[in-house]
Amino acid sequence: MGIFEEVKQKVEEILENAENLTGIGEKDLQTLKDKKDILISWSDELMDNFYRTLLNYPKTAKVFEKIPVERVKAKNKKWYEEVVSGKLDKNFYEFQFLVGLIHIYYGIENNVMIFMAQHLKSHFLNKAVETFETEEAIAVFKAFSKLVDFLIALTIEGYTFTLREALMDIAGYTSGLVDTMMGMKLEEIYRALREGLPERS
Repeated sequence: MGIFEEVKQKVEEILENAENLTGIGEKDLQTLKDKKDILISWSDELMDNFYRTLLNYPKTAKVFEKIPVERVKAKNKKWYEEVVSGKLDKNFYEFQFLVGLIHIYYGIENNVMIFMAQHLKSHFLNKAVETFETEEAIAVFKAFSKLVDFLIALTIEGYTFTLREALMDIAGYTSGLVDTMMGMKLEEIYRALREGLPERS
């Protein structure tokens, strides 16, 4: 199986998990699509706040020494507008999976991405509560939150997948050998941690 076929298969697996465990589906896309004009009108405010937060923290501000912030901001604004337009498809999901590779290249850690996704969702929720009646605000936020969580999961899986592929290519290992070696090493680390950590009451 080629790498692109593996990506497609992995995306299908993650989508199936999301559908069965979170209930994400067409209803969520339609909920956003019905409000897309309003949701898109928030994009500048959301992105301004998002990147102001990143630039105000020295650790994350360093990323923009490698790439212009306005360029990234424009791409993320486009991403947000596509999400709230409710027109996502398999091609979008496969691209999102490969965003993990971009994050590795620029040194963006998964914990930072998760925290900033939460930051974006919190601001989105505030806007929804200000704009819509309570029941409607909850429905719109839940749809947005489920989609963002799904896309974050794709990115994290893509991050792990890319590192694994790079390791196999560099070392010349097969997938089966990597699984065996990783299993042995993880068991060794687990035992060491169990011995070193204090017992929890």
